[in-house]
Amino acid sequence: MRTQPGRFRIQKTVYLLRHTGYPPAQSYSFGLYHMGPYSSELAAAYYALNDEGLREASSQPARDIPEPTRLILREALQRSNPFLEGLTTFLDVRGACRDEGAAWRQARSIKPHLTPEVWEEVRGFLTAHPGLIKPI
Repeated sequence: MRTQPGRFRIQKTVYLLRHTGYPPAQSYSFGLYHMGPYSSELAAAYYALNDEGLREASSQPARDIPEPTRLILREALQRSNPFLEGLTTFLDVRGACRDEGAAWRQARSIKPHLTPEVWEEVRGFLTAHPGLIKPI
């Protein structure tokens, strides 16, 4: 579980939970980093857990996550890491940018390695889940 892909997906999961307003995730602050939004506090908490604690935590789903949020998370987490990187980067940029078109351009310029297909997948996901884009 202590692999780079595992850490990446935990970061993106907690970022999405924070973005949707899930109270326990609000204690982590995120900044844009190499692979999208990243929380050093979350990384420290992750490393503080031993392997047994990680297995136990991952087998106990948070039952207080609202069902609509849980469904969106499940759908997002079934997709690729590049998709998660693009989605969370766009949501982070959009949070500080009034113009949605400008937010798309900025996110794409920050992540030029993500393919047009990934960005179209992100756009389609956000179209299907318009509540993820918070009005500014």
